[in-house]
Amino acid sequence: MTVGFVWATDPETALTDVQSRDEEQERRYLAEAVRLLTTELERLNASIDKSVSTVDEHKRYMWDNLRDMDFAEKANFRESVNLSVTLGEHAMRTRKRIERLLESPYFARVDFRRHAERDAGAHYIGVHSLSDPESQEIVIHDWRAPVAGLYYDFEAGEAHFEAPEGTVRGAITGKRQYKISGGHLEYMFDSSLSIGDDVLQRELSRSADDKMRNIVATIQREQNAVIRNETAQVLILQGVAGSGKTSIALHRVAFLLYRFKDTLSSDNVMILSPNKVFGDYIANVLPELGEEQIAEIDFDKIAGRFLAKVTGYETFSEQVVDLLDRVDEAAAERMRYKAMPEFVTRLDEWISSRTREGFTPAEIEQKRHRLSVDWVADTFAELRDLPIFTRLDGVAGRAVHLLKQQVTDRGAKWTAADTGSVRKQVRAMFADKDAFALYKAFYAAHPDRRRLFKPLGRKKIEYADVFPLVYTMIKTARQESYRHIRHLLVDEMQDYAPIQYAVVRELFSCKMTILGDRNQSVNPFSSSSLSTIRSIFPEADCLELCKSYRSTTEITDFAQRISRNDKLVPIERHGRPPQVIACANQQDQEAQILALVRQHSHSDHRSLGIICKTVAQAKTLHHALSQAGAELALLDYDSTAFAGGIVITSAHIAKGLEFDTVIVPQVDEENYANEMDKSMLYIACTRAMHELHLTHTGPVSRFLEFAKPDGGLSAIPRQPRG
Repeated sequence: MTVGFVWATDPETALTDVQSRDEEQERRYLAEAVRLLTTELERLNASIDKSVSTVDEHKRYMWDNLRDMDFAEKANFRESVNLSVTLGEHAMRTRKRIERLLESPYFARVDFRRHAERDAGAHYIGVHSLSDPESQEIVIHDWRAPVAGLYYDFEAGEAHFEAPEGTVRGAITGKRQYKISGGHLEYMFDSSLSIGDDVLQRELSRSADDKMRNIVATIQREQNAVIRNETAQVLILQGVAGSGKTSIALHRVAFLLYRFKDTLSSDNVMILSPNKVFGDYIANVLPELGEEQIAEIDFDKIAGRFLAKVTGYETFSEQVVDLLDRVDEAAAERMRYKAMPEFVTRLDEWISSRTREGFTPAEIEQKRHRLSVDWVADTFAELRDLPIFTRLDGVAGRAVHLLKQQVTDRGAKWTAADTGSVRKQVRAMFADKDAFALYKAFYAAHPDRRRLFKPLGRKKIEYADVFPLVYTMIKTARQESYRHIRHLLVDEMQDYAPIQYAVVRELFSCKMTILGDRNQSVNPFSSSSLSTIRSIFPEADCLELCKSYRSTTEITDFAQRISRNDKLVPIERHGRPPQVIACANQQDQEAQILALVRQHSHSDHRSLGIICKTVAQAKTLHHALSQAGAELALLDYDSTAFAGGIVITSAHIAKGLEFDTVIVPQVDEENYANEMDKSMLYIACTRAMHELHLTHTGPVSRFLEFAKPDGGLSAIPRQPRG
């Protein structure tokens, strides 16, 4: 649809007439889109009803005639039932998309005139596509379609997009944005530049939802570059707090599923998530975009798969809890050592040298039959391409086969005990009985490394040893990998050491999107930067998102003074300044928090996060506030779902979440004292979208010195109680 402008004698009258006609044309276009969607919805409902009816009829027929049906008839009926079920399921998935479009069919329009053509064509963009079944013309373009890139990537003027027939060049003559709700046009306006600040500001000023939502209407140019990157084998995305990293990564998955729908499905994509709460928080994004939910995994699950029958081990959350309680310098040294990229290289070299030098061939003898030392050495050499313990098993398997044949040829019996004896003899030829022994030998063999391995008990290892041991197991024995996964999403990249990425590289031989923020690390002794991750994936493409959209300018400036990130560019959106509230004692602090909770309940905001430094502190405060009558949900390390409304949790668990209002209790010098504490404080403060309140008893933390009246920031008033 192309809108024309005809001027009357009076310019003001003419402009009003044009605007009225323009708006009327837009309303007619919307009404036609709604009519097509309604018709399609009715067709789908009829199709679903027919599928259900067909399945019921087939079941009844089979039940009544089962004895009289032969095998071929039964097979045909089962195939017919399965086809009806498949068609019904497809129709139900399509119906969900149509229902979403009926609520808001599209959010933008871009007018594009191709070179050598006189008139511009109007392209409406929505979450899903819609075509007129009679004319086959596209009424709404999917936001992931090539032509939609014009809307995200270009201002008015020369532009281009990639189509199946090649690059299409031309000029953008207009861009328009809409707010449609319940199928009705609420407002629209023209925007000749980038995606309008008006829509972006409206969206950012909204209250936080219970779950993360899609952002297709406000994707910015730099974000779109990440989403539509098709070529990177590994894409590492460093993004500042509030830059929309996770949302952008999920939209990237949706784009790739759309772009490569013939070869990639949701079954082939997996997210390596920091915890189950976060996984639940982001669970709505892909279904909103019309895609199936993708499988999740975390490093705890990977550790359990490998170590369940090997040794007990400390979890990452247990390590964080211990570090927040106290920092043991010797333990910190062990963590730092095992978090270096060079550590992966040294462990690799050790495994290789041990494989070369640790094997001493010997004669195998069982029931007076022998295999020579030379046979053992030659067989071991033939299997050189296998990991060492798989290689030993291969030697033992061949030896069992030959000796069993010799024994049975002479009329004797071969038993399971004989097989076990041969395997035991072969394993004895290698210096280490298993991967765990080989890993411990890595430290024991070098005097300067011995202090760097310290078990937590007879059958438990430190978290810092978990993935070095898993890596050793992978490199020394053939393991089942995740071969069906063709794209892996890794979130919170800064919390994983290079050795963990080495494990990921071995288990997932697929494309990856890795994202995080170095400033939000929960363990400064083993965190990874973009450069350290690239040491494991040297072929990776690296991108940065520097603009922060989540918090108001006042909250962003406040957090910047806790932990400076010179690359962060805040979006200009203003709100109340953060408040640091001094309290007389713990009882007074609880009363102040209750007052803030009551204040929140009477505001326009929906979500409130009370973010403590530790889970233990969150549990204590949760009990006190609940006793005082507050209704709030506690999120701890055992939680599996995100709760809406008022939530109390720790900074570690709150990572990746966002709330309209955040309260950070106990910001005193004793509680927030070291670098790890500072990181937790920064994480807590950057969860806030609109309001931030901090409370303390005793001297305020040194990381908040700037908030004192004499610390360079204006005095922050105490919140009145009641």
